[in-house]
Amino acid sequence: MHCLILLLAALSLSAETRLTLREAVQMALANNPEVLAERSQRDSASPAITAARGAFDPVLGLRGGWRQTATPASSILQGVNGRLDERFWTQAVEARQRLPWWGMRWESSLENQRIATSNPFTSLNPYYQLLQRNALVIPLARFRKTDEFRTELKVRQREKKALQHDFAARMLELVHRVEAAYWNLAAAAEALAAARAAEQAAAESLASSERLVREGEMSQADLAGALGQHRRAQEARASAEGARREAEALLKSLLASTATDPLWPQTLIPADREAGQPGMDAAALTSLALETHPELAALSARLEMQEQQVQLAASAAAPQIDLTLSHTRQGLAGRSVPQGDLFPGLNLDAPPQLVGNLGRALSQAARNRFPSYEVGLAIELPLRNRTAEGRLAQQRLLAKRVEALRRQAGIQLASGITQNWARLDASRQRMVLTREAVTYSEERLASEFRLFREGQSNNLNLNTRQNELAQSRQLLVEAQRNYNLAAADLRRLSASCFRDFEITLE
Repeated sequence: MHCLILLLAALSLSAETRLTLREAVQMALANNPEVLAERSQRDSASPAITAARGAFDPVLGLRGGWRQTATPASSILQGVNGRLDERFWTQAVEARQRLPWWGMRWESSLENQRIATSNPFTSLNPYYQLLQRNALVIPLARFRKTDEFRTELKVRQREKKALQHDFAARMLELVHRVEAAYWNLAAAAEALAAARAAEQAAAESLASSERLVREGEMSQADLAGALGQHRRAQEARASAEGARREAEALLKSLLASTATDPLWPQTLIPADREAGQPGMDAAALTSLALETHPELAALSARLEMQEQQVQLAASAAAPQIDLTLSHTRQGLAGRSVPQGDLFPGLNLDAPPQLVGNLGRALSQAARNRFPSYEVGLAIELPLRNRTAEGRLAQQRLLAKRVEALRRQAGIQLASGITQNWARLDASRQRMVLTREAVTYSEERLASEFRLFREGQSNNLNLNTRQNELAQSRQLLVEAQRNYNLAAADLRRLSASCFRDFEITLE
């Protein structure tokens, strides 16, 4: 980052700036708004995982109420004067949680009622009735291996991996666009230099022709040929300048952070002219691509996501068999109401251990004085579950499609590496030949120009040699450009640019 700050400072102070390919790549990754947008997309996976985990958060509920009833009583043992009056104060605390193991659900509740009654034969009045229950529901078939909540969490976790690989793939494409723009600018700069050299040669030829015309050794018709050659060279130079400006603007659009970036008025001078040799052969680059290319990794993550959906659909097709284990603890306490001798010889007073307030009822429940245990099994066997069967078949087909896309992407990468390796090798050989051709053309033009000045040649021969040299230089520029673009394509297809440019994605 310190190097980037220094680089940007240099850009703002100089009208011309030499820029290496590595510096251009680093600037694009630091400044291009596309990086921020893609990083935001990648980072959106973490909140989605948090939201999916919310399905396993415990839920706490509070409930309370008051109720008064008046019930007709048909017996004096139930109520005096044929009426039973009761008042209920209810307080309850409930908690439940979906567990992340085997689809289990846990429920717990604590309910307390304070009851006051007009029944004369109640030994406790008012009294507290406490009920505490714990229950665990365990699926034995359907949704045991997975359910929609666990599947959602696993899918979001794998989606995070996929988005990380997508981000890497987008950065790979951005680096490739920067590299291609850089080499196009380098080629445009070389073409402009060649056009200026051709213009200079045509200007020298025109000056020599004008001198020979003044000396009477050349006719005005021969001078017209030199003028035409000079004008064509000027036109080629103007066209090359326009192409260079266009290539420079494209590269700046990838490096600038805003429309008012200080980079825009600068003139960028590519410091690199030729891409280095690949450090591996085509087979090694193919192996690297199949192992590390982010596009393949993203498809693998999405295949895992789809496999989770297949597991969910398969689990939904199983019969519903739920095992319920529950434990209930109770407590009872209240104010003792003496019953006297309603029935001689029979003591109807409340037992001493039940006499007390709410604290005694809570103590009884805590000590498990009055336990109840329950084991339940609920079975649901659909005669036919076409909905689940259809979804399972659909999810399996989608998984096959993602797997086919992943294989196809691997084939395309391998094929692209092979083709660009051949293109790189052909461009390398072509560069060697065109460099030799440029050398020969320069020697022939120098010889022809010497003969022309001595009056032993004419404008036609001189123009021919100038055109041959210009064409040779243009062929060399194209060969270098094709070589550099082939190297850039190899870096993109093999994902080796991360290693070559030492790119670390946050």
